[in-house]
Amino acid sequence: MKWSFQIGSIRGIPIKLHVTFLIILLAVIWLFSVNNFRIETFGITIGFGGLNISTGLKFLLGTIAAVLFFATLLFHELSHSFVAQRYGAHIRGITLFIIGGVSQMEEIPKEPRMEARISAAGPGLSLGIGLISYALYYLFGPVNLAESGAVVKNAALIVVGIVAFYNIVLGLFNLIPAFPMDGGRLLRAWFAKRMSYIDATRKAVAVGKSFAFAMGILGLFTLQFFLLLIAFFIYFGGSEEERATIVSVTLEGVKVRDLMTGVPHVIYVPPDWTIDQLIDVMFKTKHMGYPVQEGLYSPVLGVITFADVQKIPASKRGTTRVGDVMTRELIAIRPDGDAYDALKLMSTRNVGRLLVMDDGTLKGIVSRTDLMRAIQFLGTYK
Repeated sequence: MKWSFQIGSIRGIPIKLHVTFLIILLAVIWLFSVNNFRIETFGITIGFGGLNISTGLKFLLGTIAAVLFFATLLFHELSHSFVAQRYGAHIRGITLFIIGGVSQMEEIPKEPRMEARISAAGPGLSLGIGLISYALYYLFGPVNLAESGAVVKNAALIVVGIVAFYNIVLGLFNLIPAFPMDGGRLLRAWFAKRMSYIDATRKAVAVGKSFAFAMGILGLFTLQFFLLLIAFFIYFGGSEEERATIVSVTLEGVKVRDLMTGVPHVIYVPPDWTIDQLIDVMFKTKHMGYPVQEGLYSPVLGVITFADVQKIPASKRGTTRVGDVMTRELIAIRPDGDAYDALKLMSTRNVGRLLVMDDGTLKGIVSRTDLMRAIQFLGTYK
């Protein structure tokens, strides 16, 4: 099943919606349409349930308010992306999920000033939208449901109030100094001016986990499920950020050619071999995948892996040829490619090895094991 679909692009950045986003969109439309509660601190009315209009109009207004809010959420992510593009970062796309939006950058620059500006852009825009909207609400408001003949004014004020309140909350929430929020990246950028990038990440993650622990305890004692959910989100998000940073920094400057098994040491299998012959080679060499070639210096016809072998019944492995079941799509990287890019490509394509090719010629193979071994070895020296 395709879990996300593209709805357009802005400045070359694909905009996608995850199917889970539709769940939260419908829930928010319902929330805005049928509820009528007042946030006394701000004097803002949330929801159209108190308006003296038909149910259909309430849901129409709820839809408008929900779309406007999620549009500002998209602007939040776009602001990150636009600043990152200025620093040369490649943006693969922006996806809206049930928990919010995610800008998919190839890699956030590790220079503290750049990371700080990229991270601050989102909360800054959200707070700006929120404060301007609140100023308009304060100037023309508040909502007065008892005032007859003011349905249009009240509806407009409720929309503005919703945009104001939730953008202020979004901006402040993202400033929490914990990964994966923007505040965690701002904190790391501040630390990174005073220590190595890995140490800065570890300190920022430690601060974030302290926040997660405090939120978890508070949520447990007050029976606030939402706080517990945020605490888990922060804790595991921080752990993932720490692991990803250690890997990227450890592999910095390492090229694929430094880790690959190069020709002529690459083990290949001919397309006319039977699966039984292939299994015998797998048992002896302990490898889980091989390029398929007529000869070592012949063009690569495909790749055969243990997963392909498992699809063939044992009774047919003596007659089934490698060429009949091999994967013909070649997932490759150049010898001068970055090792970290190779790891990301393996993760996104869910493969355990990459062909290393240059101008259509096989130069070697690099596996996930090669990369993990390099991380383990180099990590003791960085």
